[in-house]
Amino acid sequence: MAYQDTASEAELQQHGEEKEVNVAYIYLALALAVAAWAAAVVIFGLPGLYIPAVAMVPVCMLTIVRITLG
Repeated sequence: MAYQDTASEAELQQHGEEKEVNVAYIYLALALAVAAWAAAVVIFGLPGLYIPAVAMVPVCMLTIVRITLG
């Protein structure tokens, strides 16, 4: 028997609201990162565009390795 079969409607609704809040925080963090990158471009010009991207290469590489290793 699945959880959805035994859970009350209130429990299912509460779980959905928690997910919506978490998604809102993710979108907020993403928007702040894009705004910070745009501000770097405005302040520093072209280096502000490519230096953060180059700095993220090791982070992305480690993320890929971590996902691959499980």
